[in-house]
Amino acid sequence: MPGSEPKEPLVRASTKARHDTAVLLACDHLYYPYATLLADQIARAHPKRDFDICIMYNQDMPQCSLVKKHDLRKLRFEIPVDWSSLATDKKISLAAYQRIIAPTALQKDYRRILYLDSDIIYRRGDIGALLNADLGGHPVGAVLDNLQHRRPGRLLKEFKAAGLGHAKYFNSGVLLFDVASFVDQGIEAKAFEYAASDKRDLLWKHDQSALNCALHKNWAELAPVWNWPSFHRHFFFSHFADPCLVHFMSSRKPWRDKAGIYPTSYVKAYQSHLAAHFPDLAAQMPQRKKPVIEPLALDLLLSASHSRFSRHDALS
Repeated sequence: MPGSEPKEPLVRASTKARHDTAVLLACDHLYYPYATLLADQIARAHPKRDFDICIMYNQDMPQCSLVKKHDLRKLRFEIPVDWSSLATDKKISLAAYQRIIAPTALQKDYRRILYLDSDIIYRRGDIGALLNADLGGHPVGAVLDNLQHRRPGRLLKEFKAAGLGHAKYFNSGVLLFDVASFVDQGIEAKAFEYAASDKRDLLWKHDQSALNCALHKNWAELAPVWNWPSFHRHFFFSHFADPCLVHFMSSRKPWRDKAGIYPTSYVKAYQSHLAAHFPDLAAQMPQRKKPVIEPLALDLLLSASHSRFSRHDALS
């Protein structure tokens, strides 16, 4: 059973740890280019950072100048053979389970680890302060999942399948690990016990389901600005929340945005990054539809604008 007896997985690091806290991005070859954008954004926003930025990868890591530029720590992880039975789908690969083994694998290097999914954009916020946030003795800090935003009393199917009562349910895209607590409480082994289940409902969110069951009523809730869902129903509220980390949780991603649902600033961030470091992927980004304004709508818009300025002139 994967992880039933926690031991340090095989991780080969490119350099020694420089600090006792770290931001960790764990990905496969499909998400590596987008992980480097997030690493670049965080590194540029924290030029005098007191934390490492690591990328854990389960293959030989592609060349990228940003690794040397920002002193990123490369971690090569060998996926165990017995992981082949773990639940995956077209969106979630075995690489997602790397977040579960990270505290054990890196316990000699770090006391705190901030894990981030690779389909996230950094906008603002003090990452160093977050890494030292008070978790009240809990092994993990996380953000409430959007599944319970409008229905906080909702009993998630994983908890029901596992025979667990109602509890808050987090999104695993942003996880603040207190390494010692996570390891001492055996959370890795508990998570992999759930991950090995043959109950479909228990694993409908794969590694996220396993972690939520293993951490049932045993995690600290972080403010939603640290893992803001980028769904259509959240776009409007983002103007009020001013999120720090925007997470593109659905299968719709800014680098595949044909319909123009994402803000131009997000799409341009990926375009610029890919053009500079992964030009083949930049060339594959679709052209977004340009907004079309019907003649009548344009006349009404110009009329309203003229009327507004006329009123302003009269009052000045």
